[in-house]
Amino acid sequence: MAGDQVTLLDFWASPFGTRVRIELAEKGVKYEYSEQDLRNKSALLLQTNHVHNKIPVLVHNGKPVCESLSIVQYIY
Repeated sequence: MAGDQVTLLDFWASPFGTRVRIELAEKGVKYEYSEQDLRNKSALLLQTNHVHNKIPVLVHNGKPVCESLSIVQYIY
């Protein structure tokens, strides 16, 4: 993922997002953090996770990966 565009759509208090942030830190992946308002979901969140509209979502070079365990496996 070095040199790639990586964005994490998350909410600071989410334990699922924390799981992803820990894995990103352990792997040394640089990423942009996008804080999400869960009451007023952003267009980006609705576009990248249109089935469940939940966080976290990792967007890697425009490709969304949803669900924290799937994201951790993807990073690994």
